[in-house]
Amino acid sequence: MSMCECWAVSLQFGIGMSTAAEDNLFCRQFRELTISRRGGLLVIQFQRWQRRTIYELMRALDAANADGDISIVVLSGEFAVGREGDCQPLALEQGPGREKRDEVEDRFIQQRAADFVMRSLAKKLLSCRKLLVAFVQGPCQGLGVTICCLCDLVYATEAAYFLLSLSHLHPCVEAGPSWSLPHIEVLLRLGERADARSALGSGFVASLAAGAQHFWTRMDQHSRLPTASLLATKRHLLRPWREQLLAQLRKESTPLAAQRRRLPSAKL
Repeated sequence: MSMCECWAVSLQFGIGMSTAAEDNLFCRQFRELTISRRGGLLVIQFQRWQRRTIYELMRALDAANADGDISIVVLSGEFAVGREGDCQPLALEQGPGREKRDEVEDRFIQQRAADFVMRSLAKKLLSCRKLLVAFVQGPCQGLGVTICCLCDLVYATEAAYFLLSLSHLHPCVEAGPSWSLPHIEVLLRLGERADARSALGSGFVASLAAGAQHFWTRMDQHSRLPTASLLATKRHLLRPWREQLLAQLRKESTPLAAQRRRLPSAKL
């Protein structure tokens, strides 16, 4: 049996991979993400954004859910998605021989694919059984904003800022699924660009960290708290909007919703 198969078996039966060698092997299986363990923390660092990045993120969240030794998952690294010159992470590559594909059809396929991936990612983030924390140290825009919206807590440094204009969001968010931005009323009040202190004042950011070392020290302390206390905190944070988001996700997944999304495109 290969080591990958061993990891799959351990997840299936809830067996934690406790040795440093096994943890290191698992972390090395990710190409677009940098994964590391810090005691009860699982740290997921974004390097660049491709479609594979999102699939790897969902796989890492599954692994965290199956590991009883992990109490907190921290998302860090690159949160600016879709900046000028960057490719859209959810875009499909057009295969050979399809140069003459109808523009309306192509757009519809792109939107369906992006929407499916976004729904899958949102469900993974909302169903994460660990305290899910985003740590933003620089620009955050596009899909990065959506991911922060779906986390339990967002921490930021003074250098962080959030580009909140709808023009910066991913096309599948522009189509209007309300679950993509559960805190959109907060974002609209902040304006097109918000610095860390403005985001803190609005409640979008939970706390400011003096620096990376300050943040990680706090996370190490939090990870030593009883797991039941952390989960109770998570339930309290999610209670106002989690069920509404999941209901909207289910609604957006129906064939009727897909047909409604296609109708405006057919008029182009």
